[in-house]
Amino acid sequence: MPIIDFPPTFDLNYYRNAYPELNFLPDVVLREHYKKFAVAQGHSTCTYDRREFLHKFLQMTIDNRHLKVLEIGCGGSPFLVGETVKYFETQTVEILKKRYIKNKRTTNNFPKTFEFVSPHGDLGIVNENFDIAFSSHVIEHCPDLIEHFQNVGRILNPGGLYILIVPDKRYCFDYYHSESTITEVLDAFVNEKKLPKLSDVIDSAYTRTHNNPFLHWIGDHGKRYGYRDTPLEPDAKVEIMNEPFFDDGQGINRENFLRLIEKYAEALGKGEYINAHNWQFTPDSFGYIVNLLNALEFINLPLYRLCHTIWGRQEFIVILEKT
Repeated sequence: MPIIDFPPTFDLNYYRNAYPELNFLPDVVLREHYKKFAVAQGHSTCTYDRREFLHKFLQMTIDNRHLKVLEIGCGGSPFLVGETVKYFETQTVEILKKRYIKNKRTTNNFPKTFEFVSPHGDLGIVNENFDIAFSSHVIEHCPDLIEHFQNVGRILNPGGLYILIVPDKRYCFDYYHSESTITEVLDAFVNEKKLPKLSDVIDSAYTRTHNNPFLHWIGDHGKRYGYRDTPLEPDAKVEIMNEPFFDDGQGINRENFLRLIEKYAEALGKGEYINAHNWQFTPDSFGYIVNLLNALEFINLPLYRLCHTIWGRQEFIVILEKT
């Protein structure tokens, strides 16, 4: 049994209350309406399919039951806090704070310490067990998905949950990038992929589009190569060995591009972590990959709940259970 009993992702009573104009429909018809229309139109279908509702429910449950939690990749803004919450990061609090200050980002929400720090993003250093593992916009940065899931499974107690918030490629700057496939995931595992491919880094830095989910939802996806003449957000960049690379709206500068390749080669030689997207998912493709990896017994984290992306948002929520 899962350590937290989440309601189904399609909660019939919630759906009726959220959309009273559908109350005249009998249950069987409403379920069909959900399948045919709710997902495509981005309807909310349960009490935890948005990050703010998930946070409220999770934080209250953790506090009340004193559950042990590991938050992976919290940066300077942890999603969860409390005496039973610990953090995993690729840099120490002190180093990351300096980067935040340099980029004029607030440091008010930093935890006192990150209990587990690996410059290579290696969860293998975690030597404790937890009831819950949590990550937000982290999984797409992991070069080897199978290794990541295996490490999470190793540190979870039986019935423990891995709760993820994952960017939906259709509504973020990855819109034009290809959906990741199970064959790519298996290839990364067999070849022990530790860093993004150069093509991943270039795509993340230069061939992305805008990151405004509302525009994506109404069909305005911008231009394929960097949303010309409109600089990307200041934090929308790739970092290689603490050096940023990003589209400034003016096109790819040859000097900067060659510098990116040089720094990539340097990072490759040292095995240093590179902050770039390795993977692009939709809820359906993510669910398919997780189900197949479990069926093939590469991992032991069956899909427990999967919430589809809500209109105007760019992320979806997934819950995996350690059995």
